[in-house]
Amino acid sequence: MVKAMDITKNDLLKTELKAKYASLTDAEINQINNSFDQFIESISLKTHQQKEVVANAVGVSVDYAKSKTI
Repeated sequence: MVKAMDITKNDLLKTELKAKYASLTDAEINQINNSFDQFIESISLKTHQQKEVVANAVGVSVDYAKSKTI
């Protein structure tokens, strides 16, 4: 799954991700700009959750943020 986005312009998405994964730093969140798959892997390792669970949760946040910015 590859998604391209510029999170630096999407404060709602940052807020959503911080709410779900409070331990993420801004640098880690900005990693989504480079590689969605690496971003999911990073969160998965940090939270000890399966990649599929993380990908679904992040996907929901991305879709929500996109729906509010249209």
